[in-house]
Amino acid sequence: MHNDQSAPDLADLFMQASRTIRSRWRDSLLPAGVTPHQSRVLSILGRAEEAGLRNSHLAERLHIAARSTTEVVDQLEEKQLVVRTPDPVDRRATLIGLSEKGRALLSELSVMRKAGMDSYFDKLNEQDHDELVRLLQILNKENPMPPRPGCKPGANNA
Repeated sequence: MHNDQSAPDLADLFMQASRTIRSRWRDSLLPAGVTPHQSRVLSILGRAEEAGLRNSHLAERLHIAARSTTEVVDQLEEKQLVVRTPDPVDRRATLIGLSEKGRALLSELSVMRKAGMDSYFDKLNEQDHDELVRLLQILNKENPMPPRPGCKPGANNA
């Protein structure tokens, strides 16, 4: 049994696990030529309607200011992973959607992510894995992500 001084700090352990997972994910993206932030944008666009999203809606889902999405969308457009098209409902607005190349890469990223995460969590037996899932579901349900400053409250979490 641990006393207070020898007990591992739960927050530190969780942050270490989070950093390890993020590092593994970042490293796995290198061959694909995208950053974690770019892959997140691709993922959000992959779940969007076929026509795409307005920049402001993408920003809401990323929990960042709309002006901050422009740079990453420009980078993805340069890589031919997204396309900008006029919004048929409002000619002044533009929709951002995945290109065919972007859809293909998103499928590859999904496989890469699953493989990377499976290799991280495969150290747990089935019972421990199920218990971790159960505990994380409780924490996520009881502690929803607060909105970030400059973002609309209630924006979709993706």
